[in-house]
Amino acid sequence: MTTDEKTLTVVYQFGKVASTSLVNTLKRNPNLDVHQSHFLGESALTRIIPIAVDKSTSAYFHEHLRGQLLANVDLTYRMNRVLAGHTAHRLKVISLSREPLDWLRSGILQDITGYRTDLLEYAAAIGGASDDDAETMRQGLVAVLARIVTLIDELGGTEKTVRLFNDVGGRGMLEPFGADIAPIVRKLFFLSLRPLTWFEEHFQKCFALGLADLDRAGRIWTAQLPRADIAILRYEDLEDGLADVFTALSIEDVGPLLHDNISRTKPYASVVSAAFASPEADALRVRLLASEYARFFGYATGAAQAGTAAE
Repeated sequence: MTTDEKTLTVVYQFGKVASTSLVNTLKRNPNLDVHQSHFLGESALTRIIPIAVDKSTSAYFHEHLRGQLLANVDLTYRMNRVLAGHTAHRLKVISLSREPLDWLRSGILQDITGYRTDLLEYAAAIGGASDDDAETMRQGLVAVLARIVTLIDELGGTEKTVRLFNDVGGRGMLEPFGADIAPIVRKLFFLSLRPLTWFEEHFQKCFALGLADLDRAGRIWTAQLPRADIAILRYEDLEDGLADVFTALSIEDVGPLLHDNISRTKPYASVVSAAFASPEADALRVRLLASEYARFFGYATGAAQAGTAAE
């Protein structure tokens, strides 16, 4: 069976929402051609290129973005062929949300090796360095989280911060601060905003479909396009809600969720956990939950419980 004879199925999300586990679960079905992506469509591909080639992007993240860019050019091409009717099957799209601070913790842990030097330098710059690199990293990360809190407040609060990002972009919204914001603060500030902005910045631009256009069906949200079926669920509901997604997308149930890529085993996991147990992290959670994203997916009510086994 060729790839065009299979049903193109894309787990399209902003990362750290058990997407690898979900993809591996879906691959049990031999009739599905399964991929995962964080950015699709011409608009997203065009916007990622300046970031990938920017002189301030580290070699670590340049290589990561380069690989993603090449893979998503091919995937966007294949998606466009399905949407244009050049294949027999409809496109199937699964997306996910996640409680924003828990997502940020997991996202930082994923790339903590790439942040290590910046965190050590930031801690040293504010007088927090010690003989223990792990403790210095913790101090640096806590200080960055605290600075993100004050930055959101200086920008007028969470909702205004999100509007500024969507209206003028990251470079424009921070231009008034000049060089006063350290590179690691800038990086993790934008990382913290990703769950809050991704559906408008990426999902809506790719499918011309906003969150308000989705239909709620129990634990999931669904939509149908002329050649595509879409379902969204929360990371926190993945174990119990996956069968609902399969039903909504007319995908044969492929069994329980596989669990892969456990973050507990990654380097500096204890450093990140300690930093996110701090009052500074709690203050950031309050800001992130004061967003339309958090209200839409029910995180602002405190109903979400983080911590499924798959990262």
